[in-house]
Amino acid sequence: MELVRAALLIPVIIVLVAGLPLFYITIPLTAQGERAAARLCGLDVSSARPAGTPGWPWLVRRVTSAGFWKQDLPMVVIGLVMSLGSFVIAVSGLSTAAVLALVPWHTTPENPTTIVLGVWATTQTDGTRMGWAVVLALALLALTWLLLWGTGALRMLLVRALSGQSEEERLSRANAALSAEVGHLAAGRATLVDAFDAERARIERDLHDGVQQDLVAVTMSIGAVRMQLQALATGAQDDGDGTARAALLAGLDSAQERAEAAMRSLRETVHGIRPAVLTERGLAPALRDLAGRAPLPTTVSVRGEAAAGQTVSSPVATAVYFAVSEALTNAAKHAGPQARAVVALEVQEDQLRAVVTDDGGGGASPQAPGATGLAGMAQRVESVGGTLDVVSPSGGGTRLTITAPLTPPWARGE
Repeated sequence: MELVRAALLIPVIIVLVAGLPLFYITIPLTAQGERAAARLCGLDVSSARPAGTPGWPWLVRRVTSAGFWKQDLPMVVIGLVMSLGSFVIAVSGLSTAAVLALVPWHTTPENPTTIVLGVWATTQTDGTRMGWAVVLALALLALTWLLLWGTGALRMLLVRALSGQSEEERLSRANAALSAEVGHLAAGRATLVDAFDAERARIERDLHDGVQQDLVAVTMSIGAVRMQLQALATGAQDDGDGTARAALLAGLDSAQERAEAAMRSLRETVHGIRPAVLTERGLAPALRDLAGRAPLPTTVSVRGEAAAGQTVSSPVATAVYFAVSEALTNAAKHAGPQARAVVALEVQEDQLRAVVTDDGGGGASPQAPGATGLAGMAQRVESVGGTLDVVSPSGGGTRLTITAPLTPPWARGE
């Protein structure tokens, strides 16, 4: 007897052990199928599998997570019960309705029909007097449809209720998003620090090579004039032909020229920090001024210029201005000597878009090695809540699209 029991139990154990992995694999996939079917029916149901996640790694994590037991397994088990119920309702309703609809056609004096309802029974021999059976069949069909529709609606509610993210998944995804954001901010901070260091170095170089040299020359010219004046004051005589006077005037002219050169150099340096036209007149005139000084032929078109002067905040205008300036500099450097550029600014109710295009050779990419200019532009625009999109097919020119809110998120308290 024991041998018989063992012989019967061993195959059962083998089937269970072999079928257990299939059970764990089938449940999440079936639940995903239910969610996909609900989405096809127009229900807003999120997938348990994040977009872009490989299938097998997600499946392994899913069967070991709480979502398998709290969402997938109940959804499949209850769905199976509801499917069996729908099958029974459909078969019973349709078969009974078919019988009722055919009864009048088969009822004759030679083939009477006996109807028994509990303790009440009747025998009919005239099919023309059993039209109520057809009406009852139609009512039964309507009831069957209503029950199936209700079961389907209940199934959709079940899928929606069991498709939300669990607390564990929400925390995991929030942590992943937070980690990505922290990494992005760290990279942005490093890029901005490098950009600030480069800007400080540029300002220092411009002041040293330009303004400082001119001021030294002014000082020397003034010193030479002072020495000539001292010589005249101590009794030195003019030679009669105005040589001393001419030398004094030449020294003063040289000092004035050097002072004006220093002012021009200082003005250019300050313009590189923040142009006066941007502060005084707004973004659209500043872009036109920038196009006039650009190193390649550039045209500017503006839509919504009145709004641009009134609603674009100073941080956004500054970021967009210098991003466009960097784009034109890159175009002049890489697009070729015959290249032309177009700047299109469009100001809408809640955002602006600046598009810089050139007809150069293309091939620009922020991910390319050494593309620090594009990376710096992207970080500058992102610092005010904007985005930079680069489309630069090889041989097809470059198109840079800058999109930014009119006011930075941090200025709105977001």
